[in-house]
Amino acid sequence: MSYPPNCFHRNGTLMRILPESQELFVRGSGWQKAAAGFSFSDLLMALGVLSLLLLLQISAFAHNKGNSHRALCADNLRRLALSWLMYADDNLGRLAPNRSDPFPVTNNWVTGFLDYSGTDATNLSKITQAKLYPYNKAVEIYHCPDDVSSVRGQLRVRSYSMNAWIGDGASGWIGSPTGAFQMATNRSQVRQPDQTFVFIEEHPDSINDGMLYVDMVSTGPATRIIDYPAAYHYLGANLSFADGSVRYRQWVDPRTTPPPHYNNSLSLNVSSPRNLDVAWLQSVTTYLH
Repeated sequence: MSYPPNCFHRNGTLMRILPESQELFVRGSGWQKAAAGFSFSDLLMALGVLSLLLLLQISAFAHNKGNSHRALCADNLRRLALSWLMYADDNLGRLAPNRSDPFPVTNNWVTGFLDYSGTDATNLSKITQAKLYPYNKAVEIYHCPDDVSSVRGQLRVRSYSMNAWIGDGASGWIGSPTGAFQMATNRSQVRQPDQTFVFIEEHPDSINDGMLYVDMVSTGPATRIIDYPAAYHYLGANLSFADGSVRYRQWVDPRTTPPPHYNNSLSLNVSSPRNLDVAWLQSVTTYLH
């Protein structure tokens, strides 16, 4: 007896042999047909898993990029702090000038006034002709990689400001009882170097002159924010300290981190009752005489 192609006779039943790509056989009671390939629901599940893996990969990449920028920013501040320390060593302990008035400031750690319309914000000579530049001639250390603020399509040259209580910064407009706090003009007046910040990232809509002022007198319900720190790194900022170290601080009060609008619309010197971020900044700014 002859059988059709690809067929055979078994136990009284005519069986057809299909290519493996179309059919599988499993051993049960006799030979049985099993479904081959993926169903539509299997395909949807596989696509869902692949999409999830892609999202996780993108998230990890963004997180790693953020950490990388934060590390680069911290290194910038470390190098600025080292320049600041070397300046003091070369000047018998006297700290680099940090003034706001009279304007325009020329004899300063950095010069120029940052805004969104003038030329100072993109003028590198405001760095290269200032006091700290001879100690590190890499102008990029003045700029955080996450600071995208620009003027006429050109990135602004500076993201960092100096503690206004370091290097006679606020001396022109300090009065009693604010004058009860130490204005450090010499390294010997910095009582706790590891607890006194020197440089900080400043909010792009707050930064203007070379200093960030922390109101030391107003506390509790009277607390005020004069200048805003930046929040470039996971709602936090890097700060360098008078011992040369760098520390990251994540802000906890949403009033400290208004979103940037990249203009001059942010109101400064505002009431911020019981702001824990301001209280922390006060603890690392200066001390009572």
